Amino acid sequence: MMAWLSFAIPVATTLAIIAVTGLPVAWALRLRGFTVAVVAVPASFAVLALSSIVAQLIGVPWSILPAFALTAVLALVLLALRRWIARDVTPQTLRPRALHVRHDLWVSLGAAAIGGIVLAIALVAAIKQPTAISQTFDANFHLNAVRYILDGGSASPVSMDLTSPGSPVFYPTLWHALVALVVQLSGVGIPVATNAVLFIVVCVVWPIGIVAFGRAIAGPSVATTVVSGAVAAAFPNFPLFLVGYGVLYPNILALILMPFVLVAGLQLLNLGPARRAQPLTPATRWLLFLGALGAAVLAHPSVIHVLLVWGAFPVLFAVLRALRGRPVPGDGGIVVMPKTPRALRSVLALVGAGVFAVTVVAAWIVGRTTDNAWQGFFKVHDALLQLIGGTPHIQGHAWVVALLVLLGAVLAWRYRSLRWAVGSAATLAAFYVIADGFPTSEWRTFFVGPWYNDSRRLAALVPFGALPLMVLGARAAWAMLRPSFLRAARMSSTRPGRTYRSLTAFALIFLVAVGHAGTFRIQQIVTESYDQEAAMLVNDDELALIDRLDDEVPDGEVIANNPLNGSSLTYALADRAVTFPHSGGNYDPRDYEFVNALVPDPELACSLSQELDISYVLDFGTAFVIPDPGPRGVPFEDMKHLDRSPILTEVDSEGDAVLYRVTGC
Repeated sequence: MMAWLSFAIPVATTLAIIAVTGLPVAWALRLRGFTVAVVAVPASFAVLALSSIVAQLIGVPWSILPAFALTAVLALVLLALRRWIARDVTPQTLRPRALHVRHDLWVSLGAAAIGGIVLAIALVAAIKQPTAISQTFDANFHLNAVRYILDGGSASPVSMDLTSPGSPVFYPTLWHALVALVVQLSGVGIPVATNAVLFIVVCVVWPIGIVAFGRAIAGPSVATTVVSGAVAAAFPNFPLFLVGYGVLYPNILALILMPFVLVAGLQLLNLGPARRAQPLTPATRWLLFLGALGAAVLAHPSVIHVLLVWGAFPVLFAVLRALRGRPVPGDGGIVVMPKTPRALRSVLALVGAGVFAVTVVAAWIVGRTTDNAWQGFFKVHDALLQLIGGTPHIQGHAWVVALLVLLGAVLAWRYRSLRWAVGSAATLAAFYVIADGFPTSEWRTFFVGPWYNDSRRLAALVPFGALPLMVLGARAAWAMLRPSFLRAARMSSTRPGRTYRSLTAFALIFLVAVGHAGTFRIQQIVTESYDQEAAMLVNDDELALIDRLDDEVPDGEVIANNPLNGSSLTYALADRAVTFPHSGGNYDPRDYEFVNALVPDPELACSLSQELDISYVLDFGTAFVIPDPGPRGVPFEDMKHLDRSPILTEVDSEGDAVLYRVTGC
C-alpha cells in the first residue's frame, strides 16, 4: 500500500508537467469551461514534442526548461494575436455566465473521472505494483530509450540511434521524452516513471478526450457528458489491451491523443454538434487540429493511417454536402445556409477531397511497414462474431455494449447528418475483419500493411468507430428510461428527488458495469504481461543482480549481453551500457562475434574483448522473452554455458543470473 501512496509523487509530477506546458496556451486563447482542458491537453504534448526538437537544434540538454520556455513564447504570441484569433464566437443567447462555465468544466471533468477511475482500478489490479516492468518484447527498448535521453541529453526524434549506433533514424520519442522529465523532476526510477505516465495518459488524458469526442457527436448536454465519461472504459480493446501487448507505449499515446484530433476535425468540417459542444474561433480550431495532429504523429506516425481510415466518410459527407449546396449547423446548433457562395464552396470541397485522396495514396505508399508476416487468428465468421459481440480478437463478449452500439448506429443512420459515423465505424470494423479473418496475401497486406498485418493492432482501432455510436445509443437509452425513473420516484417515495438520484446513479453504475463486462480476458492479458513471477523478460533474481551492478561495474564500462532476455534492462535500471540494448537493432558485427566466441573460441573472444574494450559479460540464460526467437536468436545461439569459458571469472550471481569479468586474456 505504501508503494502506491508514494506512486502519487510521479503521478502528480506527470499531471503538473501537462498543466504547466498546456494551460498557458489555453488561457492565452481566452478559453473557458471544459474547452480549456480540451485544448490544454494536446497543447501540452505538442509543446513537449516541438521543444524536444528545438532543444536538440540549439544544443540545450533536455529538461523541463526548454518545454516551459516554448510554452511561454507560444502563450505570449497568442496573447499578442488574441484580438484576432480569440474573439468570443458563442451566440449571444447561448453565452453562459461564469458560474455555468465552471459548471461545464467540473461536470465534464467529473464525467471523465468516472471512466478514469474504472481504468485506474483495472490497471492497479493488473500490474500489482508501481515498480512493475512489462514482461514483453519491446519493454527493453522503451525503458532503455528513456535512459538514452537522460544520458545523452537529447529527446529529439531525429537523434535516436539506440538501435543503430552512429546512424540516427527518425523514431517518435514523445513518450520517452515525457517519462524522462518525470524521472528528472520526481527522482523515481524509470519503471515507476513509465507507469506513472501510463496511468495519466490512460486514466486522465483518454477520458477527457472521449468526453470531448462524445459531446462533439451527441451534443454538450449533461447526460451526454456523463455517458461519454462512462463509456471511456467500455471497450476492452483500447486502451487496456495495448497496455498488455507489445508493449506499445508510443502507439498507446498516439491513439489516446487521437480523439482531440477528431474533435478538431469535426469542427473544421462542421459536422454534428461539434462547434456547439466546444465553441472555438476558426483560428483556434486550426490550432487545435494542427497541434493535436502534430503531437499524435510525433507520438507515433501510424496514427495518420487511422485518421485517414476513420475520416474517409466524414470528409466524403462534407464534400457532398457542399456540392449539393446543403445547409450546415450554425455555432448555436441551428441549421443555416453558409455565407460562402455555393460555387466557392464546391471548389473548396473538390480541392479538399483531392488533398485528402492524395494524402491517402501517399500514406499507403510511404507508410508501409516491414515484418508483415502476421497471420489472421480466425476465420471470417469467427472474426465477425467477435466483432459483433463487442470484443474483437478477445475471448468473451459484451452483448449490452454491442446492443448500445447497434442502437446508436440505427439512430445515426436515421439522422442524415450523422450517417458518416456509421461509415467510419463500419470501415474500421472491415479493416479488423480483413486482418483477423483472412490469411496472409497481397491484397490483405495492401489494406492492413501499415499495421504490420497485425490483427491485434487493428482490433484496438475498432472502438474509435464504435464509441460515438455507443454514446448515441446510451444517450437514447437514458432518454427512454428517464421518464420512467421520474414516475417511479414520484409514485413510490415521499422524497422523489432522492429516489430519482438513486435510480440515476444505479443506471450509471449499470452502464459502467456492462461496459466492463468484456474486460476479464483483457485483465488476464495485462496481468500476465506484468507478472514478475512468470518473468518472461526479467525475474526477481535478475533484478536483484542488476541492482548491484552500479557498485560492481565501474562507470563507463560496457557489458556484453543477450538482448533476448532481460539483461538489456541493465542500461535502463543500472545505467551501465550494454552491447545490445534491444534485439531489433543493427549493431557492430564484432559484438555478435564476441558473445558467440566466448565458449567455442576464447582466443577470438579475447582479441575482440581488447578491440571493443569489453570487460564484463552478463548471463541471464536462455529463458527468452520470445520462447521461439527464430532468426532473432541466430546471432546468439552460441552464447550459452558461459561457465565453461576459460576467459570468464564469476564476479557475482543471484540464482541463475551471473555477472562475469573477462580475466583470462
